[in-house]
Amino acid sequence: MRVLLTGGSGFVGGHIARALAASGHELRLLVRPTSDTSFVDDIDFERASGDLRQPESLRAACQGVEAVVHSAAVLRAANPQEFMRANREGTRHLAEAAAAAGVKRIVYISSLAAQGPSPGGAVESTEGTPHPVSAYGRSKLEGERELEAVSDRTDVIMLRPPLVYGPRDSGLLAFFWMARRGFSVRLGDGSRLVDVIYGPDLADAVAALLDARIDSRRCYHVSDADGPFSWNDMLSALGDAVGRRLLLASLPPAAFHGIARCSEWWAKLSRSEPALDRTRVLEMRQRAWLCDSLPLTEDTGWRRSTPLEAGLRETMNWYRDQGWV
Repeated sequence: MRVLLTGGSGFVGGHIARALAASGHELRLLVRPTSDTSFVDDIDFERASGDLRQPESLRAACQGVEAVVHSAAVLRAANPQEFMRANREGTRHLAEAAAAAGVKRIVYISSLAAQGPSPGGAVESTEGTPHPVSAYGRSKLEGERELEAVSDRTDVIMLRPPLVYGPRDSGLLAFFWMARRGFSVRLGDGSRLVDVIYGPDLADAVAALLDARIDSRRCYHVSDADGPFSWNDMLSALGDAVGRRLLLASLPPAAFHGIARCSEWWAKLSRSEPALDRTRVLEMRQRAWLCDSLPLTEDTGWRRSTPLEAGLRETMNWYRDQGWV
């Protein structure tokens, strides 16, 4: 199958590109002139120059492909408008271009943030009423709705991953950097719960969704079957990955908000993406982020391959090899 992939130069998109190539799909990557594709330069792909903010460039990129995997997104931003411009408006432009080009299936990498947390400590169905708590989550939910608007013309499949980690991720890099030096910080007592997924395992789920015979307008979770994990569990496993017990410092939410404000201020000055923003801190403060990948397994046969400890170890080794930590 010929597939157009957005975000292929990024963390999640790069792993998806490798998984799709390994599955035998013909890849076309939507890239900007400044995109760094070094992570995927060893696989075969066709470059399509384009930008989600420029609808005319997307029409050409969608011509002649059978499926679109949309993984490009803004994950951290200094204000809600930036999230909406990228994650809602950019998705609308792509959805309209794909439907007009006769694309048969669109797989959208959404987020558990679009659904919202689990305040009662129980998994909530993807068919329930979404209740995002952050600007990022609201923008991803709006992206889903933009795709639903074209679901009468093409199959639309949503995938809502929880916290994603793995090689090339910059979102959790600070925790790995601290762990290698024998310490880490945590929000409060570390008892908050999260489901997680290893980047390459998420990519394998995307490949499975492309090939599966399933109805349009389906929405799935994808997660590690051993979860959920408390942040204390995560930091303990991270300590095992570096071969030492970590010294933990508990910080109140106000401290994380202060760090986020400084990060946003610096990002504005440097015209870059903040390492941490207030919307991410708001998500970190929630009691639980839980999901259930059983429906995905039942419909596609996908199962996660990499336990948490192994995934963290492989990620740390990659960071070391690249000099990131």
